[in-house]
Amino acid sequence: MGGGNNTLLINNLNINSRLKLEKYSQQTLDDIKKSGYSLDTEKVKKDSQYSVSINFVEIFIPSIPCKSLKVTRTFDVIFNKETVEILIDGSQNELATEIGSDVFINDFILNKDIARFFFFDSEKIVSLAETNTAEEKRKLGSAYNEVLGVKKYEDLKKNLENLRLRFRKKSSDIDSRNKLTNLLDKQKNFQTIIDKQEKLSTELDASLLALRKENEQLQVQLLREGNGMTLEELRHMEDVLQSAKTKDAEYKQTLKTFLDYAPFAISGKLFKQTKQQLGLDFRILKSQQNTSNQNELIASISEDLLLLIKNSPIDTLQKTELKRSMKSVLDKYKGSSTGDVPLMDIAKETYNEFLAIYANITSTYHSEFERLADDYRKNKQTLDRTARCIANMQSKESDSLIKNIRAQKNEVEKQIIDIDRQIKQMHEERGVTNKDMSTVSRMISELSKKVSLDDSDVKKDQVAEQLISELDTFLVSLKKEKKYSLERRIKSSMNALMHKDDFIGKVKVRILEDGIDIDLFLPDGNQIRKDTLSKGEQQLYATSLLKALVDESGIQFPVFIDSPLQKFDKSHSNKIITEFYPTVSKQVVLFPLLYKELTPTELETMKPLVNAVYLIKNENSHSFFQQVDINHLMND
Repeated sequence: MGGGNNTLLINNLNINSRLKLEKYSQQTLDDIKKSGYSLDTEKVKKDSQYSVSINFVEIFIPSIPCKSLKVTRTFDVIFNKETVEILIDGSQNELATEIGSDVFINDFILNKDIARFFFFDSEKIVSLAETNTAEEKRKLGSAYNEVLGVKKYEDLKKNLENLRLRFRKKSSDIDSRNKLTNLLDKQKNFQTIIDKQEKLSTELDASLLALRKENEQLQVQLLREGNGMTLEELRHMEDVLQSAKTKDAEYKQTLKTFLDYAPFAISGKLFKQTKQQLGLDFRILKSQQNTSNQNELIASISEDLLLLIKNSPIDTLQKTELKRSMKSVLDKYKGSSTGDVPLMDIAKETYNEFLAIYANITSTYHSEFERLADDYRKNKQTLDRTARCIANMQSKESDSLIKNIRAQKNEVEKQIIDIDRQIKQMHEERGVTNKDMSTVSRMISELSKKVSLDDSDVKKDQVAEQLISELDTFLVSLKKEKKYSLERRIKSSMNALMHKDDFIGKVKVRILEDGIDIDLFLPDGNQIRKDTLSKGEQQLYATSLLKALVDESGIQFPVFIDSPLQKFDKSHSNKIITEFYPTVSKQVVLFPLLYKELTPTELETMKPLVNAVYLIKNENSHSFFQQVDINHLMND
């Protein structure tokens, strides 16, 4: 067990027992650590240990008569050690003692890789919907093989391959045999490293769990002392404050622009009359400009024609007559002024700018100004409220008790970040090790084909080879069959649980070299990105995957669900209650927080399906289970 997890187990000791232990002398505790418990220290043993037991009935263990099986997990805070006791029909069994409790539970009760499909936290199973790293896919693939019974055949194949390797290690082909031995040693070393990495990963996960629980307890203490804001919330509020300040400056600048046009809006009728007068003046000026331009053009034409006549080879009398006729014609096309005088001399650019302002003020100005003023007011309220909250927190942070709790919480959060980093690094290292392991395994496979065997082992090796070949064929067929069956179950379960008809058109299970991945598709064939699903939809997907795997496994084991109905809307909750809980297993145990994770309406829907109801009662020194009438559950 990792130190972090032991810290969690020590903290779980009953308060009264912890107080009693503190009264024993250090010498007494040291003697117990050195020599163990005796009749004289039996009372100390009672105070230093606590246990949890679970009873199984209708369980089948090959070759062993078994009506009931009881597993008791005990932790001793003095020895900082956990023990597991297994009783079959009330007595210890030689098999359980010989192979050890971990192996017995793993082989005859529930495999650890399968366990999370029967013990799951509804808030955390959404992580199944975000399976995107190689490590997560490997874990899901391992559980997939265990649940669907694939691993048993893969283990059999591996045993046969190891048998063939043993034949080759006895070969008289010394050179090839030595090379093979070296590769097998490397493979063994890599396996040792992988086992250590898995053990360390388990310890880090346990430490992380303990630190997060401690962090939650410190947060509760801060709440009790009147300062429940976390550092993340403080940083968020500081970001909100900075954003509000930036928006405040932007709103003020925009409001200033709006206010520059306010006099035009206020003038009302006068502004409209000005627009009409400007329109009239602009038309007069435009008309006058057009007349002037027209007359200038005619004058230019007249000059050119007169010059042409002057230079033409005709007599003077004809020239005079031609000039008179030309003048008479051109005078018809000369423009004449209307006599109107504009009040203002306005350029085209200025007039267009005025029209734009007029159009803005008479159309969207009013609504945009009101919206801007409302946004400015709301942002100002956010700014002031956030600034006050930060100021209040900073004033409370000066309190010595809160400062001490905050310092502890900061340290715990640093440790959480550090362990998160270690876990990420561990996953990367395991990826490298697994890659090296695969390379060595391929080299062993290739070299095995070249090593000559002794005559006595040739036929055995041929039989093993034939069996491996048949197992390969069978495994391909089995995985294909299970793959299609699992795809149908996931699709059927998701569409049944969601209140969207035919939301899922297709499910594709992809079996990778070292794991599996699952793709979802809409009826039109487009793939659904699981990270774009809502939290409720992600939980429905994860729940459907769990149900499909449990159904496909055929394992009859109780299902324990923590935080049920979290993130579900009313329609989804009703589907879960009526279609998931009654069918996922013969026995389903729920751990809801009343009113938060289970409402009176949901309980009413669930009533016909419930066999028994228990409340966890909390008193000053201990907690205990108390059976209650389901009709009085929400009243107790």
